[in-house]
Amino acid sequence: MNINAIQKHYDKLTIKERFALLVAAGARKDDQDRDALLRSAPRKVFSFPNTYGLSDAFEWLAMWHVMNQLGLCASAYYITIVVEDESELTGVKIAGRPFNFEDALDFLFMRIMTNCEAWRAICKEYGIDPEKILEGLPYIEMIELSELTARAAYLDAPLELPELQETVNGYREVIETKRKQWE
Repeated sequence: MNINAIQKHYDKLTIKERFALLVAAGARKDDQDRDALLRSAPRKVFSFPNTYGLSDAFEWLAMWHVMNQLGLCASAYYITIVVEDESELTGVKIAGRPFNFEDALDFLFMRIMTNCEAWRAICKEYGIDPEKILEGLPYIEMIELSELTARAAYLDAPLELPELQETVNGYREVIETKRKQWE
């Protein structure tokens, strides 16, 4: 098949056809065809406020934060409800080290709390309400419940979050990287 003959007609593709071909070219790692498809696509010009990049970055980070927290919630639920026998966890490793039932819950609760505190810190840094920006996202009440559960687990001992600053830095890096994509 002569790819050059086909590429001559790329300017006649519908949006759906072009998208399907872009996905197919990406799947077969054909950068040349992908570039030809992108070059031949009709262009649109948009205008947006200078805050758009930061808004997009926070929207993306908020969704990622919620998905990550929901994954941790699901893991905690699995360990506390589904695992009937602690021996089911024998041989399982987290971050490369073996753990027992209590270690697993501690790890998950610490990650939940670290992410919650990092989210609050980054929102404070940018002067926004951390709860308001998450309003309307799915299952937010599950995240709030998991935070309350994690906090209750540490009522007797002070909660230390050794990875907090690293997590805040990661959140900050995501925001700045996404923001700069719009500049």
